[in-house]
Amino acid sequence: MKVILLERINKLGRLGDVVEVRPGYGRNFLVPQGKAVVATASNLAAFAERRAALEAAEAERLQTARARAEALANVVLRISQQAGEDGRLFGSVTHHDIARLLMENGHGTVQHGEIRMQDGPIKRTGEYTVRLHLHPEVELDIQVVVERA
Repeated sequence: MKVILLERINKLGRLGDVVEVRPGYGRNFLVPQGKAVVATASNLAAFAERRAALEAAEAERLQTARARAEALANVVLRISQQAGEDGRLFGSVTHHDIARLLMENGHGTVQHGEIRMQDGPIKRTGEYTVRLHLHPEVELDIQVVVERA
């Protein structure tokens, strides 16, 4: 299935690229999310007319993401959790918890889908690096310190 990308998508292409994707990925994810349209002759013509507006919107999203990254650049997030003597948490710290705490601490709105935890939920006390994926071109790492309550 050929689609026209309406935004930059990692490992797939940039705005305006016509790419071949699996039909299920195109029908069930890209098109419903507004990230692509099916590459038909009429859609190609419509895209050519809207290209400048789409590029301006993409540049604005990139600038917003860069500003958010600057605001979050040196954030150290401290979380107190119940833990046993060996440092193992009673429960875990997930991307939902980190997003909520960032919002509570006044660091703007970070969606839980923008948080990448390489090793999954945090289950022990200690210092961890968590990656924030704010835009396909903007990523940054923040420190998360999990302490025993």
